[in-house]
Amino acid sequence: MQQGTAPCAEDKGKGSEALAVAAYMRVSTAEQKRRYGIPAQADATRTFVEKRSPWRIAGYWEELGESGSTTSRPALNELLAEIARGRFDVVLVSSLDRLGRTEAAIWCCLWQIEDAGAVLECCDQTLGKPGLDRWLTIDRLAQAVEADYCRILTRTQSGRQLKAVGGGWPGGPAPYGYRISGKGVFGSTLEIDPTEAAVVRLLADLVIEGGRTLTDLAEELNRRGILTRSGRRWTRANLHRRLKSAAFLGEAVFRRSDQQWGGHCTKLDGSGRPLYGESVVIPLPPILAADRSRAFQQALAELARPRRIPLGEYPLTGRIHGPCKRPYVGCFRSNDGVRTYRCSGWQEKVPCGCFFLRADHVEEKVARHVNALLASMPPHARPMLSASSESQTRLILHAERVRSLERLVAQCAEELDGLRCQAQHSRVVAAALRQLEADKGALERVLAHARDWLAELEARVRRDARLTAVLGSAVPDSEALLPSEQRCLIEQLKVRVDIVDAEFRYREGTKCLTIQWHERTGTPVPPDPTDSLWVRIDELLRTRYRPHHFRSPLDLRAALTGMLHRLRTGILWRDLPERFGDPGKVRLRQRTWLADGVWAEIVEILSEEGEGTPVQSHGTAPALSISSGCVAESQPGISLGARVVNPVRIS
Repeated sequence: MQQGTAPCAEDKGKGSEALAVAAYMRVSTAEQKRRYGIPAQADATRTFVEKRSPWRIAGYWEELGESGSTTSRPALNELLAEIARGRFDVVLVSSLDRLGRTEAAIWCCLWQIEDAGAVLECCDQTLGKPGLDRWLTIDRLAQAVEADYCRILTRTQSGRQLKAVGGGWPGGPAPYGYRISGKGVFGSTLEIDPTEAAVVRLLADLVIEGGRTLTDLAEELNRRGILTRSGRRWTRANLHRRLKSAAFLGEAVFRRSDQQWGGHCTKLDGSGRPLYGESVVIPLPPILAADRSRAFQQALAELARPRRIPLGEYPLTGRIHGPCKRPYVGCFRSNDGVRTYRCSGWQEKVPCGCFFLRADHVEEKVARHVNALLASMPPHARPMLSASSESQTRLILHAERVRSLERLVAQCAEELDGLRCQAQHSRVVAAALRQLEADKGALERVLAHARDWLAELEARVRRDARLTAVLGSAVPDSEALLPSEQRCLIEQLKVRVDIVDAEFRYREGTKCLTIQWHERTGTPVPPDPTDSLWVRIDELLRTRYRPHHFRSPLDLRAALTGMLHRLRTGILWRDLPERFGDPGKVRLRQRTWLADGVWAEIVEILSEEGEGTPVQSHGTAPALSISSGCVAESQPGISLGARVVNPVRIS
């Protein structure tokens, strides 16, 4: 049969003095970090290497608190990078379950190690030489590892189920309003927490009274100095979760099938039923009387929060810094459907007071900066151009592995067809047939995992190809990338956004009609009127309006100059300087001229004097300073919208 492509540790050692061994150790829970899991694995690998004279341990890699069902882990990723640099020949684990806890995770980690250029070995099992035997051995061991993992999971879940059926608390944090009695011992239950129960009763009273929104309720709790269990301020989001908890119902449901909110939820089977046991209602000592609980549920229905719309990633999370120097994070405002970035300090005990940013505006400005930065760099100096070739190499290696497995499966099928007609005449042939069928089944399982990993590698190559196309273009356009790809590029360029205008405040509402007209028609804001042009504009106004239009104490020429100033700067009407006249009267005249079509004629006359400037929208984004950690040939200042920010710092 066709042999596999995996290297062999013994072959690597031929002709060399010693093999560099990387000992990989992993524990999956926080408790194991403080115990003997890592020392025991280190001792096993050290003893194993001491019995092989050409081997030497060149480094230890500890994976602390990482699940064995994932394929991307911090220490493993660092180890793969070191292997690719040629610093290790062998990756040694004390047992195969340290590499992964599921078949898919084990195979994916193994293939990443082999494609990086090293060999995997286990202290407690011999994996064999490359080819069919090694694949079959690893498949058998991986099945045993996953079966053991499932047994542990089933025993744990069964124990939790029995505890819940008996009225005990099966684990996890207690619902708000309760605390765990006898925590850490057999038979722990829930009891009322007096402090939190008082908050529950207060919330019930406020909700039943009515007339308040979720935001109002959260602000009322904060005003009274009441914080969440973790010591943070209340928000409409965390308050809504508390209001839907068991504290207001007098019962908790273990394995709820009607609430699925992400990875930490009840796992369901194909029919939508809980996978590890039926839902269990755990009665709790009531905090609210039955009539108050019913009244609360009726009032809460009117406060139902709309479901959030999934909006993907926020590429600038952690890259924006406000006046308080804390990073901004992506946030969705469900009341008006606006994507924003908010300072991470707004939920602290003492909020920082930083304003939020409209995500679309700041992302557009950063994209312009990134495009200008890339355009100023020679193609060979742009980052990540080598990533595509690395991904392509991994894809080619694994595609060959998939083809090898497909050939083996096809060869097994041919041999099975030839043996089936002989099996009825010979016990030996029948035994060989059964073994070959088992081998074919094992290879098909491995092939299925290999194809899944191939699909993931192909997706990475497509992503890298899009990045390479943008980075290699003479006119780069980062906005053509997906949000996750934009984030990858922003991290590579080490982009940082600082808010320069600390006094800025985002203004809700609709843009004024004049700004809308300029944006709709694409008309720039013209220069201020000269003496000769004002004479023509005054004649135009007198032909269109009656004498009372000019009897106001308002200086129409100064008012027109103020209108143009506001359109260029984006300031509020109330911030219009006094030299232009009363802001209310100036605003009224501009609205009249626009409605009568006179404004378009005025702009046409003023545009004869020279080029205009783009209209500045009314406070959609503050002045920003964008810097990068990459070195570019030129360091120009970058204009963001109509505001020219500090020169871009490229250090």
